[in-house]
Amino acid sequence: MAHFKLNELDDQFLDLPQGAVLIAAGTSGAESWLERDKDATVRLVIAAVAVATADAAALEATIEIAGANARGEDGPAPADTHLQALHSVQLVVRPGERISFKAYPTVRNARVLRTLVYSADLH
Repeated sequence: MAHFKLNELDDQFLDLPQGAVLIAAGTSGAESWLERDKDATVRLVIAAVAVATADAAALEATIEIAGANARGEDGPAPADTHLQALHSVQLVVRPGERISFKAYPTVRNARVLRTLVYSADLH
């Protein structure tokens, strides 16, 4: 079985921006919620990296909130290609409100190497 690793470009792609708060890191994504104690505009982001295990590989990064889906994707790509997908949504979180979300990668003919889910309050 092949052993796939992140490369330098993948590491740069997955760097958290200044001021971002990491929600989850791994390969599967996150199911969580956002809360704030005052009105806040929040950017929620999923970034994922995968490697193509066969031709026509694809990587999709999805954020689900309140029954709506937002997606970013990379592919199709030939075998052994590194795929990178990032997607973000911007929303207003009000005091006392809890906004539930799911953020996850999906692949076709690929293996997820790393997924980050993070948020950043915009000022």
